Amino acid sequence: MVNFDLSQVGATFRKKDKEALNSAVEPEEEDVDASEFEDDEVMPQKVKNRRPREDTFTQQRIAAVNPVMTPKTVLPLYLIVAAVFVIVGGCLLAIATRTDEMTIYYQDCATAAPTDKFSDMPDSHYNYEFHKNKTFDVAPQWRFVDDKNDDSEERGTCQIRFPVPEDIKKTVYINYVLDKFAANHRRYVLSFSEDQLVGKDASYSTIHDTAGINCKPLARHSNGKLYYPCGLIANAMFNDTFPMELINLNDTSNNYPLTNKGINWDSDKNRFKKTHYNYTQIAPPPYWEKQFPDGYNETNVPNIQEWEEFQNWMRPAAFHKSSKLIRRNSNDTLKAGEYQINIGLHWPVTGFNGKKGIYITHGSSIGGKNTFLGIVYLIGGCICVAMALVLFAAWFMSGRKVADANSLSWNQRRG
Repeated sequence: MVNFDLSQVGATFRKKDKEALNSAVEPEEEDVDASEFEDDEVMPQKVKNRRPREDTFTQQRIAAVNPVMTPKTVLPLYLIVAAVFVIVGGCLLAIATRTDEMTIYYQDCATAAPTDKFSDMPDSHYNYEFHKNKTFDVAPQWRFVDDKNDDSEERGTCQIRFPVPEDIKKTVYINYVLDKFAANHRRYVLSFSEDQLVGKDASYSTIHDTAGINCKPLARHSNGKLYYPCGLIANAMFNDTFPMELINLNDTSNNYPLTNKGINWDSDKNRFKKTHYNYTQIAPPPYWEKQFPDGYNETNVPNIQEWEEFQNWMRPAAFHKSSKLIRRNSNDTLKAGEYQINIGLHWPVTGFNGKKGIYITHGSSIGGKNTFLGIVYLIGGCICVAMALVLFAAWFMSGRKVADANSLSWNQRRG
């Protein structure tokens, strides 16, 4: 009979279990990574983190105000806005109604005005607005003085005599008015050269082939010279001549002086510069030939940096009816009386059935006489008052209590 030593057998099994456990725990040999053979100087690529910054703005934790709009807060708001609108509208309307002005049209002076004496102008040719004398309606008079040496469509001088019923306080502005002249046509508005306006001696390709704004319709004369200034806007410049004084018919020794300085924005002098062209390189636009019959020379090339009438014209009007400042007097009040203005006729309007005239005013803190803005503010204020009344009536007649939990929809269904 064989005797087994159980203790020796147990020790043998424990030894084998320990060896098996060690072999299971021992890590396997890792595969050789290819990066180990790369250059040690190559840095691993940094992974971009798209997580927003941890602050109140990016995590949308900024404090917010969420007001609860109730009739008690909305009604005063409507009334405050209405009061502001009514006050502002009333002030604007009061300023506009105290602005005096007069407009006189003379587009048909060469054909309708007499040549031997002064006669009254038709009622459709003038309009007066004097706040202290609203019934004033004395027709101005005109006379046409022909120029026998000129065979142009527009020629001669239109002499206009007009009454001033009350003093027009300084500053007095004299504008020319154009009606039915579509200066907002796209091709017209884009027809100029900015390079020429800033004084550069731009080449033909620059003023003709530049995309968008260019002088394609009027860039170069048939003799090869470049038009200066080129384009449709400059070519169509208003050129009726206005005098430097109004003749005082009551006392010719006390005429009213005028000036063409300060009629444009001072900032425009930064845009318009004296040209670097030589006079042999350029020619006046077609409609300027009457003013420059022999072309340009060493002394008559226009300096557009100082020519404020030209600067005004190069800012096209947005509507078919517009007015532009051409003379002013900032020092003297235009006294009541009768005055005469002599206007040289050069700018035709019969081709497009247009109208031209003079517009005299003293202006105001909001510009010329225009009641539209004041009326709009008053209408806005009235609308706000009406909305407040409607809201108050609805709240008074059928409104519920504010913060009444019983009026909530789920509480109503539960009941």
